[in-house]
Amino acid sequence: MNDFFKKYNTTLKSMSLILMIAIPFFLYQGAIQDSDFQINLFLGLMVANMLFILKKG
Repeated sequence: MNDFFKKYNTTLKSMSLILMIAIPFFLYQGAIQDSDFQINLFLGLMVANMLFILKKG
């Protein structure tokens, strides 16, 4: 797994930063639709993305 992170380090960083920009919009859309599943899903993805950035950033 470490080799994978070393090989695709810049790509993963770029994708995680793009997700940090995009996820709040999806979260907002889920809140507008009053969908508990979407809200929990995107909050979980946001937390996982933040932890990934803190760990590998």
